[in-house]
Amino acid sequence: MKKFILFTSVLTLSTISFANGGFQSQPQNVISQNMAIKDVNSALNAKDNTPVTLVGSIIKQIDDDEYLFKDNSGTIQIEVDKKAWNGQTITPQDTIEIRGKIDKDRSKIEIEVYQVIKK
Repeated sequence: MKKFILFTSVLTLSTISFANGGFQSQPQNVISQNMAIKDVNSALNAKDNTPVTLVGSIIKQIDDDEYLFKDNSGTIQIEVDKKAWNGQTITPQDTIEIRGKIDKDRSKIEIEVYQVIKK
């Protein structure tokens, strides 16, 4: 009888420990590629915190983490977090994809970039 109780207890505990469940939210930086703004012209007219995925090039460094980004539709200022470079060296001749969100305040519109992908 003791063996049966021990076996049942072990089986129950192991089943509980391997059970999936609970709440899993998506990471905050995960965006649907279908929902993201795809060009600079649209980004300039978008609302604050709108996700963006743009393809183009960085044409000029303005400050330590501020740059000018250009695609076929226009130019916009971007702020690139150090982690976003992921060890890559980017030149103005490189085509890149940037992922981030619109940062809009009273005086300017820019993109906060959290990922840079060299094409």
